[in-house]
Amino acid sequence: MSHLSTFFDELKARKVRKTMAIYVSSALTAIGVARLFIEVYSLPISIFTILVTILTFGVGSAFVFAWYHGREGQRKFWGRELLLHSLFLICAVTVSFQLISTRPVRLVSPDLKSIAVLPFTNMSESKEDEYFSDGITEDIITQLSKIADLRVISRTSVMKYKNTSMTMPDIARELDVGTVLEGSVRRAGGRVRITSQLIEARRDKHLWAETYDRQLKDIFAIQSEVAQKIAGALQATLSPLELEHIAKKPTENLDAYAFYLRGRDYFYHYNRNDNERAIELFKKALAIDSNYALAYAGLGDAYERRYYYDFPATWVDTAIVVSTRAIAIDPNLAEGYKALGSARQTKGELRVALDLFTKAVKLNPNYAPAINNIGYANWSLGAYDEAVKWMRRATVLQPGFARWTANVGFYYLHLGLDSLTQAWLEKAIELQPDYVFPYIVLAYHHSYRGRVDSARASIAKVLSLNPNEFLSLVAAGDVELLAGNYKAALRYYEQSVAIGGKTGESGTKLAYVLHKLGKEKEAKKLVKENLAAAARSPDEYPEGSSYPYLVATLYAWNADTAAAMRWLEGAIKLGYRDYRWISVDPQLENVRADERYTQVIASLKTSHEEMQKRALQDAIEE
Repeated sequence: MSHLSTFFDELKARKVRKTMAIYVSSALTAIGVARLFIEVYSLPISIFTILVTILTFGVGSAFVFAWYHGREGQRKFWGRELLLHSLFLICAVTVSFQLISTRPVRLVSPDLKSIAVLPFTNMSESKEDEYFSDGITEDIITQLSKIADLRVISRTSVMKYKNTSMTMPDIARELDVGTVLEGSVRRAGGRVRITSQLIEARRDKHLWAETYDRQLKDIFAIQSEVAQKIAGALQATLSPLELEHIAKKPTENLDAYAFYLRGRDYFYHYNRNDNERAIELFKKALAIDSNYALAYAGLGDAYERRYYYDFPATWVDTAIVVSTRAIAIDPNLAEGYKALGSARQTKGELRVALDLFTKAVKLNPNYAPAINNIGYANWSLGAYDEAVKWMRRATVLQPGFARWTANVGFYYLHLGLDSLTQAWLEKAIELQPDYVFPYIVLAYHHSYRGRVDSARASIAKVLSLNPNEFLSLVAAGDVELLAGNYKAALRYYEQSVAIGGKTGESGTKLAYVLHKLGKEKEAKKLVKENLAAAARSPDEYPEGSSYPYLVATLYAWNADTAAAMRWLEGAIKLGYRDYRWISVDPQLENVRADERYTQVIASLKTSHEEMQKRALQDAIEE
């Protein structure tokens, strides 16, 4: 025991602990700095391996140095000390060599595998060829998107940089990517000249460049080659199936391809007239090549969109027919599955749609619209944790898109994760200050937390931006409904009914506030009209429908508890899981004491809390 005590006394006298503390602290700092430099400047990881190994064995050398030199006045290097230092150095070199010789050297950091394809410049004399250069941009994005080992920014996010004066590092910073592809297209007669260069954005360093001057008929081979060259430059893993998908020609006819490109260009304008023009162009492409799967998929998208431009719902069935045709021609066409999924989703077949969107993303891992649709389908089915996970993924692939950013906040609102809700909504507002939806969601966010003044401030902003929009007026009514201000709620619901009709969400809520204000005759008339418009059973509604919940509220405040519970349970079965609204909705006040309601709400609360925990864990891990 006395020997051990003497040893510890020597350690103290020679200041070994102090020396070791200084060494370990300095070593950890050096490791942190080295890691930062390696990530920023894409240096070989072997440098990091060697440094960590030397510093690890350096612990022994630091101990030896302190032992021999810790006491004042002992400055001479002893032979035994030099021998020990040499042994530690030899061990460090030997182990370093073993590690770097058996471990593959990573020359490309993961950050570089995130890429944005900027709009290719149209160098042709005709400005009519603008659609062609944009089409080339989109096709290269599509080809790269099929490679799971890359993160590829979507078309929507990159097109705003067309003709931009921003620097490459600034663009990369906004899009959060490590590499950028830029280029130009010149078409003349039967020839096409495409230049492209891949740039490591942070250092503005060229990684790869190529010029293709070929016959126009080689356009698909050029696109495939560009994708493969980029994959090679970034050391991306390319599976045989991905290689097959990239190499496949969509059509043999260049005229059909030209019509398809112009059709997609018009489709992306997202308005009624240009959607009709897109349909005409897709049809022209198919008149030339009746087996052009992509044109059928485009036609399916455009037919499905007709539903939102007040065309008959039968066009959704037509969309299903042409989208199915696209998949029959090419079973590996992601665009076909997405188009068919959108049509099935519009018809209320959410689980079928979800399966189709999942197939699309399996074929194209960076397909942002399909990923967004997976999020929406999950939300409609009440799987809020899955919805927010997929929507966050969509925002990574399409950064700067306020709509999807706001949707993340909307899903977090349903999960009751208020700090995340507010953060994402504020981000959406920062991206697009005149976008109404995030202000609407903020109003509900404040209302649920009892902050009536803040909720009204959000609604005031909504109404200043869009005073006659249906959802804005319903949200304004809801804020006043939850605040117990039935006269103000009445005014907003009456305005929304004038726009959206008496049957539906605003009609049922208007009936309730009329009842609360003692206007029973008007209230009963609205109740009768809404129940007459309802189906006989909640089972007759498609998945994700909220109408059964509206019917439940009508029965609830009219004191028909049995019917109210039957419709409420039916709504939940179809995917209605809005626990936060159900918990505060005054329309359910007459059934809250019912034992059946208590059991239903307890089960819903448990499910809600489980989703909340999973979503929070996902947010922490990301």
